[in-house]
Amino acid sequence: MGKPNFSEDFKRYAVQQITVRGYPIREISELLGVSTHSLYKWMKVYAQAASQAAYVDYEAENRQLKRALARMTEERDILKRPQRNSRRMQYEVRVRGGASPAVFGACNVSLPLHSSQRVLCMD
Repeated sequence: MGKPNFSEDFKRYAVQQITVRGYPIREISELLGVSTHSLYKWMKVYAQAASQAAYVDYEAENRQLKRALARMTEERDILKRPQRNSRRMQYEVRVRGGASPAVFGACNVSLPLHSSQRVLCMD
């Protein structure tokens, strides 16, 4: 009987069971019908490649998260800035003549009936 040829996927799966999931080599050897010597050789080849791939994934994710953070920070800063199109301040309200004083709540405001006014109410 010749020695069996195992696929690359099978070898990676066996190494993953040992490195990622933490199963003992002897147990995986018995379950998969592979010698422990073969598993140790596969681990030398595939465990290093798997750890490098995971490191690359973390680096890519880190770059992506930094870009997203920069975009969100910029959006927040834009929303914090006062609008340049408006002469009004944040708490300033444009009121037309004839508005009821009850609209202003606690602010004591007297409005002329013929013109529009700006009212700044600071409570």
